[in-house]
Amino acid sequence: MAAENRTRALVLSGGGGRGAYHVGVLRFLEEHEWQPDVVVGTSIGAVNGAAIASGHNAFSLWALWKRLRTQDVQKAHLNPLSGNFLLDTSPLRETLQREGWVNFDRINSDEASVHLRVTATEVNTGHLHVFGNSPDVYPSRMRLEPLGLDHIIASCSIPIVYPATQLHENLYWDGATVANTPLGPAIDAGAEEIVVVLMTPWEEDEEYETETPRNLLSAASVTLEWALLASFQADLKLFRRVNDLVRLEVENARLRATNSLLIERLKDGQDIDLEDADGDGIPDIFQSKFQALPDPIIVSPRKPIPVEQIVRYTREGHEELYEMGYQDAKRAWKESGKQVEGE
Repeated sequence: MAAENRTRALVLSGGGGRGAYHVGVLRFLEEHEWQPDVVVGTSIGAVNGAAIASGHNAFSLWALWKRLRTQDVQKAHLNPLSGNFLLDTSPLRETLQREGWVNFDRINSDEASVHLRVTATEVNTGHLHVFGNSPDVYPSRMRLEPLGLDHIIASCSIPIVYPATQLHENLYWDGATVANTPLGPAIDAGAEEIVVVLMTPWEEDEEYETETPRNLLSAASVTLEWALLASFQADLKLFRRVNDLVRLEVENARLRATNSLLIERLKDGQDIDLEDADGDGIPDIFQSKFQALPDPIIVSPRKPIPVEQIVRYTREGHEELYEMGYQDAKRAWKESGKQVEGE
């Protein structure tokens, strides 16, 4: 299993055929010796996450993406009136197994490259379920169980576009239906440094517009697009509120420690030393209990990617998105204050 310190987490969002964007980001991170200990994947992020847990790196994963075409992922549903979906994902099942994308024996063993978490939404309740190949560090509702192809396909089952997937006794849709880039599972797994990869523009003070839907398929894609972004906005807001609470706890601990020290000194003149190794004014004993996490590094495109690319897989599209992911990762890395090699 991956390193037990679990310091670094990579959160991969949904976005279907845009998944080559993830690989460009991964290439940049690997060039800067940043390797994830935890990967949380939703939808196509679950596919790429499972590939990473199987031992793939940016180079080998890109080789797979370059060969991936629309017919390798989906085919027309021949009788749409008999179901509530437009496209059949049976080709994706065959491709993932035949082309060597995933190795579930490795994913579910001590040889897994990362602690993997995948998400899916239960159709009948709307509840988000997180499935994982290793125990969480903190108490959570993550379901620890051997991961298989059904978990990955369930996470990819975009409502209306693809059929729901049977998993255990329930039907599941795409995890992005309610949480496209869940930060919680990464934190529960023990991560302290998080890189989030979105495939929707992310600037808190700016608004973006997508093209007007021209048919049912593009309408479903646009609906998913805004759901993806809204879920992440809610997640990030919660993350920051928790961090604010932690900072208040740390400050309260510092004040209590200072007050205790003054009382002791006044009472009997003893000089009591509360160790503060890093010199930040907070006794180390309290910092070990309360720790605010740094804001995640958010990698996202500067302009919207056409919604059609959610359901289209072409060599040209993959190459464009791969390079875009690499360049956006470089920009986000630099904006976070980190050094970009060669600059």
